[in-house]
Formats: sequence, structure tokens, C-alpha cells
Amino acid sequence: MSVNKSNPRIKAIEEITSILNGDNHKSYNNEDAFYRSLISETMRRFGEINFYLKKYIKKPLKENQKHVKANLIIGAAQILYMRVPNYAAVNDSAKIAKNKSPHHVKFVNAVLRQLSRDMENNKLKELSPIKNIPDVIINKWKDELSTDQLKKIANQHLLTPPALDISISPREDIKKWKANLKGEIFGNNNIRLINNYGKIDNLYGYNDGKWWIQDIAAQIPVKILLSKIKKNANVIDICAAPGGKTAQLISNNLNVISLESNNVRAEMLNNNLKRLNLKTNLLVKDANKFKPDNLADAVLLDAPCSSSGTLRKNPDILWRLTSIEGNYVSRMNSLLKIQSDLLHSASKMLKVRGILVYSVCSLDKDEGVNQIVDFMKKNSRFVIDPINESEIDITKQAITKEGFIRTLPYFNSELGGMDGFFIARLIKTN
Repeated sequence: MSVNKSNPRIKAIEEITSILNGDNHKSYNNEDAFYRSLISETMRRFGEINFYLKKYIKKPLKENQKHVKANLIIGAAQILYMRVPNYAAVNDSAKIAKNKSPHHVKFVNAVLRQLSRDMENNKLKELSPIKNIPDVIINKWKDELSTDQLKKIANQHLLTPPALDISISPREDIKKWKANLKGEIFGNNNIRLINNYGKIDNLYGYNDGKWWIQDIAAQIPVKILLSKIKKNANVIDICAAPGGKTAQLISNNLNVISLESNNVRAEMLNNNLKRLNLKTNLLVKDANKFKPDNLADAVLLDAPCSSSGTLRKNPDILWRLTSIEGNYVSRMNSLLKIQSDLLHSASKMLKVRGILVYSVCSLDKDEGVNQIVDFMKKNSRFVIDPINESEIDITKQAITKEGFIRTLPYFNSELGGMDGFFIARLIKTN
């Protein structure tokens, strides 16, 4: 095995080290199939792997030795969950240690050999899939979700590859795209791919600009807005990147202002719309400082959040939030303040009788229903506009008793599940 920077195991160790350091989530751009499989399997089984390794690590590793822990995690993932011969996983991990942390070669070798022996002799305790969700998050979610719901979420999290939704332009023939993309129609103007689908830009028709990637749950905020406003209405899309919701709005003949405060994300949105041959009035501005020349008929706020609802596709997301003690609470407090501020700002951009749609791809009630309850207490000019079953194209269990939408990752599990979202629709009364 070559121990160089391009080695997929070394790249995976670097990625796991960044997770242990609590670095922000980023997309895995490495195209190496083994690397992607290794990272995916490691993150989906991260809790189990750490539980098993704890038995063999008698003395906690120091803060500056996270790369050693990462090497053990990657070695263990191969032994426990991948079709890599145990001796090869152990030897490769030892070689990497010799190059990267020579004082820990014997330690790495001993831990992984013992793990390998215990697995072969069926001495490893079978764990609940819930173990793969960080304790600090599970302890919070236990107050919001039943044990059965938590198990279903955890089981959905383990499935690979996660289902991929392709939102088709409403001007296109959906049946034609179903045949060409070799997928299934799931919802309105949506094709779902469940099997290995490869790189996105290699899919049929990518350069034709007739479709974009957007989870079925992420499509709902615009769909429940479309049922309430007229064509050519003026809509402000806040936090618009990467552009799926803006694309939906424009494709349905609405006049759109897309607000995005981050230059890099604004460029991403621009590039995505360029491929789709769509144009928006893109403003790179902080929504909290933006005052429209004319009040809008509708405002769509897909707010920054913990993204915990996307764990099917981003299995690292929860561990990045919680890897450093105290980071989860401080990060959540920061996000709640951002969401509250943006809701307040969005409310000022609307006409009387205007529609405000708020959404987050989070499973946490503090970011969802509790955020809306708090907003309503402070804004008597707004009322809830309950969402009806006839307005959505997913399972009806997504609609709450208050008329909100709350999707969970295992909804429509027979078709591959969906992202977890909270969505509320409000009307400005005066």
C-alpha cells in the first residue's frame, strides 16, 4: 500500500480527523469509489465503531492525537462493515501509523488485531442502530420522538445509497424523463432514483437544463406556496442557494428576488440557474438589512439550521455538531438567533394578506414548531394558514394537528425515505 496523500485511506483519515475536530460539514468531492464508500460506511456506523473501540483504548488519547483515533476508526470500519480482509485492514492501518504517528504503530496494530479476533469469535455486542446518533442529540430527541420513531430514523440512516430526487421542470413530459433517467415517478414533477446512480453530472439530460437535484421534502415549501398565490406574483426567496426553490418558483411563472448573503453560495446558485437556463434577480445581501422597493406577495424563508434532517445524505452532520463538548448547545443557540432574526425580517417584506413560508431541514423542534410559536407570540399580525392533505404529494402523516408539515427520514421508506423538514405557512392579516 502506497502511503501518500492520494491514498483513499489517508484521505478518509483526514476527513474523520476534521469531524473529530468539529469542523463544518463540506461535500465529499473525492471521486474515488473506495474513499466514498469508506467515509459513508464509517459515518453511518460512527457510534458503533466508537463504542467497540472504547473497550480496547485503556488510556484516552490526547487532544493532539485525533489523527491516531481517526486511523483506528477507519481501520475498524473496514474490519467490521466492509469487504476488506481483516489482515489487510490491520496492516494498512499500521503502515499509515508508521508514516504519520510512528510512536503509535504497536498501539494501532494491537487494538485492531484484538477487534478483529473478537469479531471473528462473535464476542462483539450487537448494538441498536440508535447508537449511531450522538447521545446529546438522542437525549434531546427523546422528548420529541418515540423510541420507535428514533429506531426508524436510525435504520433509514444506515441505508446506502440514499434515494436521489430529481425535480423536473413543470414544462417537461414527466413520463419521458422517467424512461430516460430509469427512475420512478414519486410526487408531482419528480423522478426518484434508488439504485446506484453514479455522478450527478453523468445522469441523462444533465446539460439540457430541464431538471435539478432536490429532495422531495425540500420541494414542499414551494408547492404549498404555489397553491396560494397567482401567476406572476412577486416572491422573495431568502437564503436562496443552492437554488432549487428559486428554480421551482421561476419555472412556475413567478417574479423572484433571490437573497443570498454568502458570496460563494450565491455563485453556486448562479451557476445552477445558468445550467437550467433560468434567470432571477439575485441580490447578494444580508436579508436582515434588505428592504424591498415593493412589498412582496409571498416570502419563502428556508432558514439556516442544524441540517439534522439530512442525515441520510450527510451522515457526518450530527457528529460534527457534537464532537467537541459544548459545541452543540452553542451552535444551536446561534442558529436559533439567526432563524428568529430572519423570520422577523421576512415579516417586514410582505404585503397585507401576503404569505410567509418558513422551513428548516431539521428534526429539532426548537428550530421548527417552537420557532414559529415564539414568532407568533411576538407578531399578532400573522395567523397560521393550515396546510391541507390535498396540497402535498407525500405521505399524509407529514401534516401535524396544527396544520404544519413535519417530515421524518423514514417517511415513504418503501421508496427510500426523505429528508426531515419542518414547514409552516403563515398569512399577514393586517
